[in-house]
Amino acid sequence: LSGDPAQAFLSDGLTEEIRSTLARNAALMVLAGTTSATASEGGGDAKAISGKLGVGYLLDGSVQRSGDRVRVSTNLTNGRTGFSEWSESVDRKLDDIFAFQSEIARSVSDAMSVRMATDAPALGGTRNAKAYEAYLRGKALYNLAKNEDTDREAKANFEVAIAADPNFALAHAALSRVFASLAAQNAKASELKPLYSAAVQQAERAIELAPELADGHLALGYARFAGYLDVRGAKPSYEKAYQFGRGDADIILLYASYTVRARRFAQARDAIERALALDPLNPRTHRASGMIAYLSRRYPDAVAGFRQALRLNPEISTANAFLGNALMLLNKLQEARAAILAEKSDMFRLTSLAILEHRAGSSAAAQYALDALVAKLGDAAVYQQAEVMAQFGKVNEA
Repeated sequence: LSGDPAQAFLSDGLTEEIRSTLARNAALMVLAGTTSATASEGGGDAKAISGKLGVGYLLDGSVQRSGDRVRVSTNLTNGRTGFSEWSESVDRKLDDIFAFQSEIARSVSDAMSVRMATDAPALGGTRNAKAYEAYLRGKALYNLAKNEDTDREAKANFEVAIAADPNFALAHAALSRVFASLAAQNAKASELKPLYSAAVQQAERAIELAPELADGHLALGYARFAGYLDVRGAKPSYEKAYQFGRGDADIILLYASYTVRARRFAQARDAIERALALDPLNPRTHRASGMIAYLSRRYPDAVAGFRQALRLNPEISTANAFLGNALMLLNKLQEARAAILAEKSDMFRLTSLAILEHRAGSSAAAQYALDALVAKLGDAAVYQQAEVMAQFGKVNEA
């Protein structure tokens, strides 16, 4: 309510922390953030919104910041009756914001007659206001899943958070994820090994600080798998992440993305369906659902997943390229070409385009796309070059 859009990260971050605290109780199913936020934008009363979401209760609130003071007002509404069950307003200094999440979650649980242990600070969290604020800014930027610039801004904020509190395990895990993301999508060849090495180091530090932190285990598994193609070595980390983070849609979808690449198709499908149930309006969840269907060779389902991701966020990275790949494998080459050409990532657009043109019988256009891939990305895209060579039938070159 402060009238400053730049402060939105504060309310978004506080909401996420409260949701995470509530989700630690196995007796509750807590809808994920993107879905709950998006569903409420269209208006409607509490009964209509709860019906759309399929939930029994709605927790809503507001945050108002003035200098170093923050006021948080919360209200719990019964979705079936539309009546308020409980409301409260709390004022704190920004330094005391960490007390909000356990205080509000505890109050909500009392109102719902659910016994919860929420007095402890969030696992892997911090009591340093500067660190927490930088972490929230970083998460808001990283969750955009937009481009290299926003990822690098996120990285800078996570580094500020760690400088302010070196024992902030969540910030170490988040920094690991952004290192790995930069390596996977944007790095030069010379940057790959240092970035993945840094991702492993930050994830191991997060686990050292908080051994049961799902985010830390997830970051370590992702770095080992994406950076070193170590499918078996990543498995224990992914299993622990899923064990400790079954209420977090983001953790579940990345677990599903790993299990499908390990060829555990039924397990991947079960996990992504759980993620979709928790976060059905998040474009990243639908992109993951599309990828899991694609790698399982369920191409019509893949097309549906990628198209839904793009409906929710037309700027989401890599979805157009993989939509084109799925359409190509359904022999819809014209539709596939249009999707691939809409992809903004050079790496994924040129890779898919080279393969498409080869399938369409245009050898010159296929070679042109491959040459452009090599010229633009060089050794940073040798994996993609191998994919293209394999599709060209050049097995030894691949």
